[in-house]
Amino acid sequence: MTSLLTGAPGTGKTTLALWLAHEIGLPVLVARVDAMMSSFLGTTSRNIGQVFAFANRFRCVLLLDELDSLAKVRDDPNEVGEIKRVVNALLQNMDARSGITLGITNHPQLLDPAVWRRFAVQIEVPLPTHEARELIVRRTLAPLDIPNAVIVLIAAVLEGSAGSEVRSISTLFKKRSVMNAQSVPAVEVLREIATLNSGRLSAEVKAILKRDDAELARWIRKTLGGRINLVELGGLFDKSKSTVGRWLDEQD
Repeated sequence: MTSLLTGAPGTGKTTLALWLAHEIGLPVLVARVDAMMSSFLGTTSRNIGQVFAFANRFRCVLLLDELDSLAKVRDDPNEVGEIKRVVNALLQNMDARSGITLGITNHPQLLDPAVWRRFAVQIEVPLPTHEARELIVRRTLAPLDIPNAVIVLIAAVLEGSAGSEVRSISTLFKKRSVMNAQSVPAVEVLREIATLNSGRLSAEVKAILKRDDAELARWIRKTLGGRINLVELGGLFDKSKSTVGRWLDEQD
């Protein structure tokens, strides 16, 4: 059996591969691409052969991470002839493989078409939905007693983020919530995280969190609708129901 997992970085492809191996009850042999690659002529192909030979001696799942580094399109004008020999070696070893092989790549467009055909199952791992992001946030923040409105808000501002980034930002929120000696509004904690970790957040998220309280409250209300009432919304800013009601020009 062969299966190729594709998708953006951080979507959980490796985690999914390890879970699949666990479900079928087999150990995993992770083939490190950086360890197989060599600048010496023919050495990379020989390393590939050795990895497959080792995997074939045991009942295991062979996991080829960053497959695009080994299986690039052979007619790429920017590549030297050695890459063709590497891809041919990979194809030959895959054809001779008797066990389960899983390939992972962030760049499926770089793979040689012949490599695509060697994988009977091809799975694209998508970015998490809002519901999935909520679940990641909830599990990451446990066992802290965090209001549901905060969990929903973090999931909302991280729309379009990979699961690994949702977990990372949630972990930062958890740490800062524990470290703050005094109670700090959830919105201010998120703004602090956005300021100190600007490279890990999208421009859209940073722009949203830079809005003033009233404008941000209106965005939250519009985005989350009936999932958050005025009392919960006020709790995000440490403001009263009447205050956020005036911001929104409404009463709950």
